[in-house]
Formats: sequence, C-alpha cells, structure tokens
Amino acid sequence: MTDTREATPRLASKGSRRGVAYPKMTLAAYLAGMRAATTAEELEFAIKAPYKHGFHGRTWSQICKVRIEAGDRIVAAHPHAFYIPRFGAGRVLTCCGETYKVGRGHNSTGVRYVWHAAGVWAQSLLRHHRFGIRAAYRMWEGGWNDYPHRSIELVSKVLAGKVSDPKLNVLIRYECPHGRPINYSVERNEADEWDRRATRQCPCGGTLFDWGGGHSEGFEFINWHCNKCPDVFTEYMTRERFYEIRSAKSRARALLSKLEASHG
Repeated sequence: MTDTREATPRLASKGSRRGVAYPKMTLAAYLAGMRAATTAEELEFAIKAPYKHGFHGRTWSQICKVRIEAGDRIVAAHPHAFYIPRFGAGRVLTCCGETYKVGRGHNSTGVRYVWHAAGVWAQSLLRHHRFGIRAAYRMWEGGWNDYPHRSIELVSKVLAGKVSDPKLNVLIRYECPHGRPINYSVERNEADEWDRRATRQCPCGGTLFDWGGGHSEGFEFINWHCNKCPDVFTEYMTRERFYEIRSAKSRARALLSKLEASHG
C-alpha cells in the first residue's frame, strides 16, 4: 500500500537561519576558537559563539581553563598589561610592575583575609598610577582573574578619563516624575525614639530623610527621600561622614535613655 500522506517538513534547529539547519558546534571547535583569538575583541566573539554548555562540571572547567589562558596571553601582549593584576606561580600577584605574595589562608575565613589584603595592596598601587578610587575598585572586583581580556577596555576608559570618582557631600538628583513623596513627617521622625532618621533640607522646601544607604565601588552613600517632592537624591561620602550621620541616631538613643534614667 502506498502512503499518500504528505511528509512532515523538517523543522529548523534553533541555531539555523532561514530554515537551513546548521551542524551543532563541538567543544573542540569552541575551544579552538578561543585559542586562536589574538585580540580581546576576537576572544569575546569566540566566547559568545553558539556552543551550549552548563556552568559546572568537567566541560565548564575545560572552557574556563582555555578562556583564562587565552585572556592572559592577550593581556600580556597588550600595552595596558602594566595595570592589570595577574596571579601566577608561587602565589605571586603582579600589578603595576610590583609583586605581592598572597598567603594561603588555610581556612575559608583566612582565605578572605589574605585576598582582602591583596586587594588593598593592588588598589593602592593603581591609585598611584592614574586610577581613582572607583576605577581601582572596579579593576579589582571586575573579574581580572576569570576574564582577563575584559580589563583592557576598563584600562582604556580610565586612561581616557571616563571613569571618575563621584563628588562627595553633593546631592545628586534623580527625577522621579511618576513617583510619590514619602509619607513621613519631621514630627513623626522626632517621636520615633528607636529609628530616628537623619534629615536635611530639600531644594524643593520639603525635608529629606535618610531612607537607606550602603557601599558602592569604594564609597559610602545615602539615598535621601523627600516628603514633599517625588525625587530621590544620592549623596556620596567618606566612611567617616557616613558613620557620623548614622551614629547621630545612636547618640539620640543614648541621650534619651540617660534622661529617662535621671527622671526615674
């Protein structure tokens, strides 16, 4: 008997174009592409090739090894290599022409300590060579050990003056036309004996309240929210200034406790 049904058309694979199915990339071809790269751009292109893989296990370890080796080779041949940290044999860290031996740490806490000390050392060297606080922090935390070639672009931006430190103790305004002022008053803040927030005058005439803060690339910051306008203001500052603002709340608590004790 002859089957008169039409044959089901073959669906194109996800990696195909215009209905033409292309063969899947092999691991060997993927690794070869990274090994053949001679510039940061070529290596980045090779990394983003359409090879599907997980991010753990033996295959991922192979990929990481080849990627880092290729990145180190490209960085070593680049004029910006002077600024990019490198960790090599004998646990020696090199940066800006100087070396630092990183300890082993012996346990998880010790490892964090020794690498924190190494980071302080590297960032201090970078700051002596045209890097600001933010740029040095970004270099150290930016994956120089996993994706070395990507640090080349960062150095180029730093040397071109495109990575600057924020101005300190200045309100940086972020307009929020669709936002709302916070529902909070000076009176309510003063009445809160345990969570009294720092305040300051807003350019709109309202009151700004310390509505949260933290650390960003070497600087402390506070986000100020207003009870009259919807805009948000960010103020960068030194750690000392941050502690001074935040400790005012602790001093208020201590004073209140002292007054209550004296009247008790």
